[in-house]
Amino acid sequence: MSTGAEAAARRPILLVCLAIFGLVAGQQMVNPILAPLAREFGFSELALGVVWTVSASGVVLASPFWGRRTTSWGHRLVLLVALLGAMTGLLAFAFVAHVGVTGALAVPLLFTLVLLSRGVVFGFAWAGIGVTAQSYVADVTSGTDERVRGMSMLGAASGLGSATGPALGGLLSFAGLLAPIYVAPAILAVIAVLVWTGLPKPKTHLARPVSAKISPFDRRLWPFLATGFGLSLAFTIVQMTIGFLLQDRLHLTAQETGRATGLVMLAGAGAIVFAQAFAVPRLGWAPLRLIRTGAVLMAGGIVVVTVAPSALLLSVGVALLGAGLGFGTPGFVSAPTLLTTREEQGAVAGLIGSTNALTYTLGPLLATSLYEIAPTVPYLLAAGVLAVLVVFVFAHPGVRQAPTAAAESEETVAATATSRR
Repeated sequence: MSTGAEAAARRPILLVCLAIFGLVAGQQMVNPILAPLAREFGFSELALGVVWTVSASGVVLASPFWGRRTTSWGHRLVLLVALLGAMTGLLAFAFVAHVGVTGALAVPLLFTLVLLSRGVVFGFAWAGIGVTAQSYVADVTSGTDERVRGMSMLGAASGLGSATGPALGGLLSFAGLLAPIYVAPAILAVIAVLVWTGLPKPKTHLARPVSAKISPFDRRLWPFLATGFGLSLAFTIVQMTIGFLLQDRLHLTAQETGRATGLVMLAGAGAIVFAQAFAVPRLGWAPLRLIRTGAVLMAGGIVVVTVAPSALLLSVGVALLGAGLGFGTPGFVSAPTLLTTREEQGAVAGLIGSTNALTYTLGPLLATSLYEIAPTVPYLLAAGVLAVLVVFVFAHPGVRQAPTAAAESEETVAATATSRR
C-alpha cells in the first residue's frame, strides 16, 4: 500500500481518536473546577461525589446499549449521536452553573439539575463515544499487530486528553471560573462536525451483521475483563488519593499540594501517552506480552508509591503505574476482540466500556474510605490486587488464549468461536 493510501486508510481512525481526545479533554477540563464550583453552589463534598458516581454509573449501564447500537445503527451514526448528547449535557450544565452561581435556584433544585445534566445526560453519552470508538477500530482492523496498534492509538488519545485537559482548564479559569464549562461543549461541537464530514458513511448495499449478545462470563472475555478491572482499579485508587498522600507524607500546604499533585499525575499521564503513542506501535508486541508487561510494571510502581519518601520518588512510582497501564490496556482491550466474531464486536466493546467505568464508580469510594483508616491502606490493597494479577496473567489458561503473534489471530478465533463458557 502506498504512503498516500495508508494515510487515507488511517484518517477515519484518527477522527475516532479525535473524538476520544475531545471527550476526555473536555471532561478533564471541567473536573478541576467542580470542587470550587460545588462550594459556590452550596454543595457538600458528598453531593459532588454523588454527581461523579452517577456519571460513571451511567457509563456502566449504558455501554452495553451503545455496543449493540454500533452494530444495528452503524458506527458513524452512533458516534454522532453520542457526541451531540455529550455536548448537550455539558451545555445544559453550563447554563445551570451560570444560573446557579447567582443564587437564583434553591440548592435541592440546583443539585437535581446538575445531577441530570452533568451526571445522567453526559454520562450516558460519554459511554457511547468510548464504546463506538473501540468497536470501530475492531471493525476496520485485522490481525494482531494492526488491532493492537489501533487500540493503542485510542489509548494515546485518551491519555493525551487527560494530560492536556486540566492544563487547558487551568488556563481558561483565569478568564473566569465558568470559562472551561463553556469551552468544553464547543470543542465537542467542532469534533462532531469533523466526524460528520470526514468519517465515511457505511455502504448501504452491504448488509449489517446482526448484533450478537455475549456474556461477561464467556471464557473468551472474562479473563481480560478481570485483568482490565484490576489494572484500572489500582490506578484509580492512586489517582483518587495521591493528593492526600502528598500532603500528609510531605507535610505540604494546600497550595503546595495542588502543584505537587498536578506534577505527579502529569508523570503518570505522560507515561501512558508515551507507552501507547510511541512504545506499543513500534515494539509490535502481541496482547499477551503487553498484558504481562503492564501488570509487572504496575506492580513495581505501586511498591514505589507505597514506600516513597519524596515527591520525586512518588512521581517515579506513578510514572511506572502509568507506563504499565499504557502497555496493559491495548493488550486486554484487543485480546477479546481477536477472539470473537465480527457480530460480537459491539457487545464486546460495551462490556469492556462497562468494566472500565465500573472502576471509576467503585474506585473513588473505596480509595477514600480506606485512606481514612490509614494512608497506606488503599495502597496495600492496590499492591495486593496487582500481585494477584501478576500471578493470574502468567498462570491462568484463560489469559494464555490471547494471540501471542500476529499470525495466530485468525486461527485462535476459529478455535474459540464456538466456545462460550
